[in-house]
Amino acid sequence: MVNRSEEPVEIPPKDEEEIYLEKLVFGDHEGFSENLKKLDNLYDYSSDEDVKNDVEDVSESDNEDLEFVQDDDLFFIDEGESNDKEDDMDDEMEVDEEESEDDSEVAHDSDDAWEDSDDERLNISLTSSDKLKKLRKSQANSSINGKSYTTRLRSQFEKIYPRPEWIDEIEQEVDQSDDEMNIEEDSPLSANDNDTNAILKILSTSQKFIKTKQLKLISPTNISITRLKDANYQKVSRSAIQSISFHHNHPLLLTGGFDRTLRIYHIDGNVNQFVTSLHLRNSPISSCQFAPNAPGQSHEQQNLIFAGGRRRYMNKWDLNTGSVDKISRMYGAEKFQKSFEYFKISPRGTYIGLTGNSGWCNLLNGTTGQWIRGFKIEGTIIDFDFAKDESFIVITNTAGEIWEYDLNSSTANNKAKQKTYNKIIRRWHDDGGVGITKIKLGGPKNRWLAIGTNNGLVNIYDRTTFVDGTNPKPLKTVENLVTSISALTFSPDGQLLVISSRAKRDALRIVHLPTATVYANWPTSGSPLGKVTVTAFSPNNEILAIGNEGGKVTLWKLNHY
Repeated sequence: MVNRSEEPVEIPPKDEEEIYLEKLVFGDHEGFSENLKKLDNLYDYSSDEDVKNDVEDVSESDNEDLEFVQDDDLFFIDEGESNDKEDDMDDEMEVDEEESEDDSEVAHDSDDAWEDSDDERLNISLTSSDKLKKLRKSQANSSINGKSYTTRLRSQFEKIYPRPEWIDEIEQEVDQSDDEMNIEEDSPLSANDNDTNAILKILSTSQKFIKTKQLKLISPTNISITRLKDANYQKVSRSAIQSISFHHNHPLLLTGGFDRTLRIYHIDGNVNQFVTSLHLRNSPISSCQFAPNAPGQSHEQQNLIFAGGRRRYMNKWDLNTGSVDKISRMYGAEKFQKSFEYFKISPRGTYIGLTGNSGWCNLLNGTTGQWIRGFKIEGTIIDFDFAKDESFIVITNTAGEIWEYDLNSSTANNKAKQKTYNKIIRRWHDDGGVGITKIKLGGPKNRWLAIGTNNGLVNIYDRTTFVDGTNPKPLKTVENLVTSISALTFSPDGQLLVISSRAKRDALRIVHLPTATVYANWPTSGSPLGKVTVTAFSPNNEILAIGNEGGKVTLWKLNHY
């Protein structure tokens, strides 16, 4: 039976530790009264002892955070003489005492998106750090309000990175056409995702790549290369970069990855303005490419982007209209094409090649996406490439067998003309080829052929030395990498070959042709490449773009051009 007449439990008085913890959680009357007097931080309360603990925690956390900083974030871009503007700006900030105009009264070119009334009441000290000291107008200028602080930061940024002239030209054209329209809203560079007008204005007004016919020879011993600002620093990918593509005529760069988003950037090496993007909700992107303008195409058939992933279809993005269509028309060849994740567009835009299953390589029409023909090889197809003049296609399997098919032969698909339909120009075996991963044609008249393997070896062949009926010998076998080759890229003029592997950090080398020598002076141990996933040259040979697993696309200028 329960005894309900128990004596009440006596609660002992609070000790010092309990009182201190209660004060930290709930505060006390004294602290509440003091905070009411502080209008700038009404909801903040801390004792002197708390501030001391916070400072110690911050100093300890700073040291711990350095362990997780990526190597490439610890480096800065040396842009040579152009960075002298920053030093001049620092001197002007400290010396210019004659400027009496209040920052808060400086007129802006456009209205702010929103204003915070608390900015006027904020009091920011300009002596707390070296970076803030650069914002002072004079030595006596020790503090400013929030609005002036924002204005000075904007002014400092604009002095280091001035506005490109081509933006002003576009805005002037907009003013002439409609004075009442806001410049920022109509500018193509302030476009929202999938703004068709934005990309069309860029294609019609931006400068084109300057392609010189005169060949500039590169030294075979040392390569001069300078890092530019990252191509996608304004909109970094949320996943590894799986594919990149330069536009064939305009300074635009396309990126794609497993975050299902296509992004386009205007490449000038300084600002690299983000232009527009397209999110494909149900399609992770393994391959994406600007389509070259095929011969005989009308204006409506130009400016196309193709993107594919591990799906039974690929997407065609028409930049003229903004429409996105799915391509899956295989017309009887569906069983040999279960995924559209890996494709290449021929140099003239006539064909889209796909690696299928059961040894099939399928060709689609470069404009409509309709299935045209297919080539069947023995074993498992691993890669293929088109000749520059689209006269033939080269296909390889994992065992190192190479097929070269004539693309100019009859396309009639019947038994009577089957031999001409699948005419084989040459069939041979890679020297020591086992575990082939990549194949690539390059150089004038398709002179060079590079074949990469899963053990890091790359065989480079000179096709002008090929003799029918015999297995050719490689000009050189590059052995500088030890992990699987994931990308092979020739420069447009055929003087350079970039080989890379995504299995190891900074696994990239540049080979000079025709000497087949590997440059030893770059990349260095300080080149922040990361795990390289894909590489691409600009059409004028001047810029090398390198995508990595961190979602960045670094740009490197070849100073020889």
